[in-house]
Amino acid sequence: MRRLLIGFVLSTALLLAQDHGAPAAAEHAQPAQHGDHSEHAEGDPMLKWKVANFVLLVLGLGFLVSKMAPPFFAGRTAEIQKGLADAAATQKESDAKVAAIEARLQNLEGEIAAIRSNAAAEIAAEEARVRREGEEAIAKLRHHTEVEIDAASRQAQAELRQFAAKLALETAEGQLRARLNPQLDAGLINGFLKGLNN
Repeated sequence: MRRLLIGFVLSTALLLAQDHGAPAAAEHAQPAQHGDHSEHAEGDPMLKWKVANFVLLVLGLGFLVSKMAPPFFAGRTAEIQKGLADAAATQKESDAKVAAIEARLQNLEGEIAAIRSNAAAEIAAEEARVRREGEEAIAKLRHHTEVEIDAASRQAQAELRQFAAKLALETAEGQLRARLNPQLDAGLINGFLKGLNN
């Protein structure tokens, strides 16, 4: 950078020197034609000081630029490199997320199929459990009904026997009463009493 600046200053000084030196040489070559003009070229005694001021200004600006520009550009370079590194890291993260999402999307059909098969298996198991519980409830109800029917049947048979026995007794009693007359009745009582006395 400094070499460029020094080269720029030197080339500018040479150009200025050539611009001001060429008309002076032309004036010496043709003094008759430009007699009035030669006084005008030599009439600016501050030209050397102006060139020196210009060269000093350019050197000062070059010095300031050489001092200020490298840190500025180094900072900007660091910021740009940091931005590029951050962008690369963000790009890697987003690529990883995209890859994960794509992998999940590819596995999504398999997961859906697995969920469907699991749901079908659970439904079948639940259906079998409900059927088994229903069959057990029906078996218990049948057993309970059979027990109740058996108990009711036994009770009815017992009542029927009691009724049949009562009816038989009433019938026998009726038949005996019909056969018994007061004489036979007195004879039976006397026979009974005699049996007791003996």
